[in-house]
Amino acid sequence: MNMYFIGVLISIVVYIIVGNYAGRKVKNIDDYYVSGRRAPTLLIAGTLFASMLSTNGFMGDTAYAYTGFITSIIIINAGTAGGYILGPLFFGRYLRRMKPLTMPEYFGKRFNDDKIKKFAGIVTVISLSAYLLAVMQGTNILLIELTGWSPLVCLIVSWLCFTSFTFYSGSSGVILTDTIMFIIFIGATIIAGPFVFEKAGGFTNLVSNLMADPNTPEGLLTYHGNLGTGTIFDAMSYSIIYGLIWMLTVAVSPWQASRNLMAKNEHVTIRSGVIACICTTLFLTFLYAIAISMNLINPNINPPEKVVIWAAFNVMPKIVGVFVLTGVMAAGLSSASTFLSVIGFSFTNDVLSIKFTSDKQKLLVTRLSMLLFSIIAVILAYSEISIIRVISWFASTLIASSWGVVAFMSVWSKKITAKGAYYGMIAGFLGFVITKSYNEISGNNIFVNITDPFIIGIVLSYIAVLIGNKMSAKTEAEINFLTNMHVIPEEEKDEKLYRGTINFGNILIFSGICISLILIVFWAFPYMKSI
Repeated sequence: MNMYFIGVLISIVVYIIVGNYAGRKVKNIDDYYVSGRRAPTLLIAGTLFASMLSTNGFMGDTAYAYTGFITSIIIINAGTAGGYILGPLFFGRYLRRMKPLTMPEYFGKRFNDDKIKKFAGIVTVISLSAYLLAVMQGTNILLIELTGWSPLVCLIVSWLCFTSFTFYSGSSGVILTDTIMFIIFIGATIIAGPFVFEKAGGFTNLVSNLMADPNTPEGLLTYHGNLGTGTIFDAMSYSIIYGLIWMLTVAVSPWQASRNLMAKNEHVTIRSGVIACICTTLFLTFLYAIAISMNLINPNINPPEKVVIWAAFNVMPKIVGVFVLTGVMAAGLSSASTFLSVIGFSFTNDVLSIKFTSDKQKLLVTRLSMLLFSIIAVILAYSEISIIRVISWFASTLIASSWGVVAFMSVWSKKITAKGAYYGMIAGFLGFVITKSYNEISGNNIFVNITDPFIIGIVLSYIAVLIGNKMSAKTEAEINFLTNMHVIPEEEKDEKLYRGTINFGNILIFSGICISLILIVFWAFPYMKSI
């Protein structure tokens, strides 16, 4: 048993202990589903960013940067960061104001229609089950690297970890462990960076060294990145469009927007969004800088998804490498616990047609649902059958394509009706699934960039909403719900709360200026001198 695995194992034990400690405080459905609606800013920010990053951030995204696409991924992350600001301001705080247990329940209440709630619940379960599979495969790769154990044993170890505390403690445990993991992987990356930069010739010389090195991927540091077989227009339009796609996804997806339901007030939703926004731009840019530095140390890492893992083993001091790999595992486990909890909540609360007689009964069914879906995920992940690849096609942006339009219109449109919302969700879902399936099955990829399946889904969703609105009228219940949604609760009007939130806005502006200056001084100027 090596030092790296011992470090990761210790962290896993800590997560289980902390999660189960939180589970002891669960007294009712509100505690289990939305952490009693009393979570402070740090916990909401921690769970937002930790659940978003996952192993894909440390493995997939760093591979993308390492192979020449750092510009693209930074542009996409800028859009993602915007979602953390626009989401709470224009959707999340209104979602919290109406106090549903889940996002599908919100849609059902907003339009006074159980069909909408059930359909939104089904979409949630399908999409997040795919996410759960992908994350489990990422943590499995890391455990195999650390231990040399069989894939089945590694799957069971990671499954036992995130399922045990998620099953028992629900959201109360998830947001607490997410925040611990958030602190660990940010701290690990910040500590590890200088060792990689030093080996690569120094951070201040990074751009000039990469420009002079013949092994640097073509176009790595240009504004458009590596073009491959495409054009500059293809590269830039892809980055901008996917930045907008992820902006909407972060703003309305249930594993992100539903975190607002746990906040102790609306100001927490905005403040935590600011923190997540800054982390998405500043921390991830730092992480990608580490990835591209590895081109100067070892330009032949294969597969490139192991670039951070290779650095942990070969570039950093052992104790730092242990810390980094613990952080990578934390990123995966945090996402897995979030996805599993949301799946269990939506399946029980929104999909099943059961009238529960007590909180105790509903808690039991929710826990059994989580256990069932986690076992199915382990079986699918281990079997490696083609369904995993098929499901993964739809994982990333299916939900936002299905209900992104409806989500914002549910808050800001006085014309949207229940029929319009239902038609819009179905049209967005089918538009995305059909075009995405065609791309993947045919291999032609005719639906790209401005005709991306997500864009097609959004456009069809909006058209369907308009058609549904013409065919129906708003009910009194819908009108009353919308009116009440825009009434600011008295407890939110405290002047001290507003002053604190304004300070967070100032921090956001200052951070934006600092990040811009860093990119100009350490990237743009050295690049211009080297060409």
